[in-house]
Amino acid sequence: MHRSFSETKFLCYKACVGKGIDVGRAEDVASSAVRIGAYQSEIFDFLPNLIRTTKTRAHTLDVSRKVADFENVSVINDGPFFADCLQSNLYKKINIRSIDSVLLLAGFCLHLAPELSLSLSLNKKVVARFFENSLAADNEFLISNKADYVTLKIADKIHDDLVELEPSVSLFIEDKIWREFEDLAANTYVQETEQSRLTGAGAGLTDND
Repeated sequence: MHRSFSETKFLCYKACVGKGIDVGRAEDVASSAVRIGAYQSEIFDFLPNLIRTTKTRAHTLDVSRKVADFENVSVINDGPFFADCLQSNLYKKINIRSIDSVLLLAGFCLHLAPELSLSLSLNKKVVARFFENSLAADNEFLISNKADYVTLKIADKIHDDLVELEPSVSLFIEDKIWREFEDLAANTYVQETEQSRLTGAGAGLTDND
């Protein structure tokens, strides 16, 4: 079923919060998902499970070199951190041994670092480029989700074999997947009682219309 960007973003945000993801990160995940979803809506098939299985861990920095190496990456936890590192010029290149969603990583780049020119490689082959709020990519990137040997780096070089993609004006999400988001979002709701309404839930105890 076709969904609007605004309703999808709000439900994804609620789903993240319902799973215990902090509000700021939940906003980034939701915004990034709809950004990449405009190019490849299949990201939403994987997103509920990414939300459920995300692993929170601290990041360690080695600022003695401009290249960072990471092993098993949980994109919801690490994606915003990678974008921040590239924006701040802390690193110019990030190598990832394994990531649970390369598509959502692309979404974070589009959302959090739109001013940067970035390239993304799989097994040393450039499969996507981000520049001026645009995305150029090949089919290998568009059918990828989990990926090994990923490189994300600042790169001004134009790759002529990549096709600039046009974003869609709506998002297609299966009803089954939509219900998964709703189930996660339901964890943010409180039971409707007179006491809960007195403390702010719902529309109030009186109807003034």
